Amino acid sequence: MQWIDRNKLHTQRLAGTFLNLGSPTTVEIAADTGFDWLLIDLEHGSGSEADLRNMLLACRGSCAAPIVRLRSVDTDIVKFVMDSGAAGIMFPYVSTVAEAERAVDCIKYPPMGSRGVAGAIRATDFGRKWKQYFDDANDNGLVVVQIETPEAVEASADIAAIDGVDVLFVGPLDLSVNLGCPGDFSQPHFVDALKQVIKSCDDNGKTPGILTKTGFEQQHSKLGFRFTALGSDSLSVVQGMQSNLAMLRN
Repeated sequence: MQWIDRNKLHTQRLAGTFLNLGSPTTVEIAADTGFDWLLIDLEHGSGSEADLRNMLLACRGSCAAPIVRLRSVDTDIVKFVMDSGAAGIMFPYVSTVAEAERAVDCIKYPPMGSRGVAGAIRATDFGRKWKQYFDDANDNGLVVVQIETPEAVEASADIAAIDGVDVLFVGPLDLSVNLGCPGDFSQPHFVDALKQVIKSCDDNGKTPGILTKTGFEQQHSKLGFRFTALGSDSLSVVQGMQSNLAMLRN
């Protein structure tokens, strides 16, 4: 079981990328590249819950911790994803304390939460490591809540104060749309929102994260984001094919 290193989470910058093609092959390529974490996207990606276990298997033996993004806070899906061997879950569009608390409740075993307990599941090596997994899961299962609305920014300090929330992860495109500057990450009020999220994390010992964009990596790093993703498998394929075609045409 490849969990996120908690010491690194709080002290170092961890590099990730998004995987939205639903392909175990691209997951395997990314896992062998050296990323600290991978985001398997079941919200906007092409894959489904039926594809998930093969994608998680593609991470086995690597140093990359697989985080799965769901479509919503769904207790049954959270249980399935964690039982399948995910290192944590990214919950989109979390705008209130109540939504963040529900996310924590879904992912944690009692008494901290209400996740159902099973023995012979993939996460426990089908029962052979049940006690070790059960003892580790509440401490190590990563809870990533996405900050994508002005309401979430305003509530970010209270969200960051919740026991069990680990990362406040800005979804910049959604946040920019909801702040009235679609796709423009340089607007002062957008940057102010980022700074507010980072301060909320710093004040509560939590980790700020963001899906950054080429040209903004240094800015986001200097602002204080430490759990950072850049690009995706689909974007890499598009860019690679466009580059190859351009070379052939020229």
